[in-house]
Amino acid sequence: MFLVRAMVVVALAAFVVTPAAAAAPSLADEVRKTMAASDALVEPSRTHDGWVFGSSTVPLSADAHESPRSALFVAHNAGKKWRVGLEGTAGFAELVSQAPREVVSDSEKELFAGVQPLADTGLGLPWPQGVAWWMGGGPHGNSGQSRPFSSIDFNGGDGRVLSAGPGKVYKSCVRGRSALVKVVHANGLSTTYYHMYDLTTLPDGSNVQTGTYLGHIGNELPCGGSSTGAHVHFSLLRGNTHISVNNQTIGGWTFYEGSQAYRGYAMRNGVRVNVGGRVTNYGPS
Repeated sequence: MFLVRAMVVVALAAFVVTPAAAAAPSLADEVRKTMAASDALVEPSRTHDGWVFGSSTVPLSADAHESPRSALFVAHNAGKKWRVGLEGTAGFAELVSQAPREVVSDSEKELFAGVQPLADTGLGLPWPQGVAWWMGGGPHGNSGQSRPFSSIDFNGGDGRVLSAGPGKVYKSCVRGRSALVKVVHANGLSTTYYHMYDLTTLPDGSNVQTGTYLGHIGNELPCGGSSTGAHVHFSLLRGNTHISVNNQTIGGWTFYEGSQAYRGYAMRNGVRVNVGGRVTNYGPS
């Protein structure tokens, strides 16, 4: 009888989780810690042999008029803990170079490794060339009044939102028919597009060109926030950091911020278009 009881105790002990193991942080915990956002949504899209590629997005409050903060990530677990690198950081570049092709493709490795200091945007506006859309909201912060003023609201035409330049497309905070769409460009910039529906069905990491269809303007809030009137919330980033659109040339127009968020104007060859005016897309600058 003693032998049987001893065997049962040993067998049960094999299933006991030690305090250290129970406290080991999950991938989601480590990504949230790196993002400095405890409520971040973590969405892995590719996994292989301890490696993960995906996106992390911070949901918005119901009264926020902005696009959510989001970043691509690469993570590796060598058996003890997760190491996470966020887009635009040295850690991300290092992990990208080490990750297997099943997680980060060769073309993505080349894209992320080739990021150079910003010179010209080389971008068009997110609708067909030669067509004019309304600038419904001038330069403003990603959270409205916040700095830098990295975002502009546009609407018009047939409502089809197109990629502002060539690169690779990614979706995060995917909910129903909507998501936050990001295009990573080879010159070090990224552009994001929010409030859209009927999104492209291209998988993450797919190549897009200037003018590739991304979605349709709307009032969608897949990651929270608010929206009044169908439009695309178009933002400019370097890595996962928003940068000012002030004095940046996009689509042949140089944009300038005003004294307050949502004001400002666009200039081209001496012609000025204020908020509420129509801006023609002249293509990549």
